[in-house]
Amino acid sequence: MKGTLRVLSAEWYRARHSRVLAVAAFFLAVVAALRVVAAWLADRATYAAAVQRALSQSRPAPPPPGPGNAWSPFVDGWLAGLTVATLLLLIASARSLAGDREAGLLRVARTRSASRTALVLGRALLGILLVLGALAVTGLGSFTAASSLYIFGPITEGGFTIYAQEELRAELLSALLATLAPLLATWVFGLCISSLARGGTGAVSAALAVYLGFDLFKEVLGPRQYWVFAAFNPSFVDKSCLHEMSGIARGLSDAGYSAALYAQNLWLPWPWAAGMLLVACVVMRRRAL
Repeated sequence: MKGTLRVLSAEWYRARHSRVLAVAAFFLAVVAALRVVAAWLADRATYAAAVQRALSQSRPAPPPPGPGNAWSPFVDGWLAGLTVATLLLLIASARSLAGDREAGLLRVARTRSASRTALVLGRALLGILLVLGALAVTGLGSFTAASSLYIFGPITEGGFTIYAQEELRAELLSALLATLAPLLATWVFGLCISSLARGGTGAVSAALAVYLGFDLFKEVLGPRQYWVFAAFNPSFVDKSCLHEMSGIARGLSDAGYSAALYAQNLWLPWPWAAGMLLVACVVMRRRAL
């Protein structure tokens, strides 16, 4: 583990001074915001259709609706941004070790008293910073758009309050905590693939193929899919806790994880991450740099 913090510092310096990271952060914020804007445009289209229908039937046009509740588009926007962020994190981690090996940077790090294990652990710690950054950027983009186009308020139905603001905030915090561990495990998964691959392109291709392959076919596994950390990630075939939070924001009474599944979401990614990190460290100790 000698040199782990030195590797982390060097990788963080590279990330902070990389134009790619800035562009990716901006892109993720825009994706989250655009998802909110798309929901707003859909609401306007629904109203326009109602007006056209009323006029065609010689009835007075309905009054324009006021600003809707922001919680549902806000969560949907955050979820859309994190879905893209998950893939970008996977690409970055898969490219990390294999790409630096190709470029000869791993040998340079070894000459600066960084152990082979530190080459992996330093990058694993970098994943914590990047995951937290992805959560912050996508959340900020979605919140900015949602607060501009909608109004945050309690979820009501027929004058009855289904979820108060405080309950929604607590549910959102729980969903975000449940999202953190799977994203970190996904980062470590990319590092594991990167340690095994010969080159950066092959590592990225293999990581995406395995991850997206599981995402597409996880329905076949049924409840057994939840024994794989990736099942809890925001994804195109979404089963994540944040996706369930979207249902809660719409007032659905059957949305949300059960207590047992939520607990499994919290602990299961960690042994996966530890095992994959161990594999990456063992492989790096034996492979030529």
